[in-house]
Amino acid sequence: MSRDDRRTEHAMSRLLWAHKVALYLSRGDEPDTVTLADTLVMMGKRVLAPVLTDGHGHGLHEPAWAWYDSKNVRPGLWQIPEPIAPALPASAITEAEVVLCSALLVDRAGYRVGVGGGWYDRVLTQRTPGVPVWAVVNDDEIVDEVPHDPWDEPVTAALTPTGLHLLGQ
Repeated sequence: MSRDDRRTEHAMSRLLWAHKVALYLSRGDEPDTVTLADTLVMMGKRVLAPVLTDGHGHGLHEPAWAWYDSKNVRPGLWQIPEPIAPALPASAITEAEVVLCSALLVDRAGYRVGVGGGWYDRVLTQRTPGVPVWAVVNDDEIVDEVPHDPWDEPVTAALTPTGLHLLGQ
């Protein structure tokens, strides 16, 4: 079983309770989240995914979301997959019961190194208080400490091939 398959298996065992999940769609050599999104949808759950373009290749100035459907996806900014559906404002994250976000590294306090631009730091402030946020990483991408700024939003856990690791405790 691959690392991605194990990570998806762990995620599914922890997401049985959730009806609506906010989840980035992976590309290239990032930890796979597209299979997880497809599995969640097949189980009757709703998946909210980031939208980065206007559908014509132009980047959006504000974070946006759309409901995911595996049959309606296009390559967006930097070839990141995004749903082809009506764009929802950043505040749509309030519908999510859990948020899975991208990260290059995450530290034990819950701070993450993102892929740039501060997209998640801007949108996480709008989630419903108490909603868990999981960084999707590999086990060796959990480190003791990463640099962070006052506006960085920490995550509550790291989802890896070996399980869900609580952070900031």
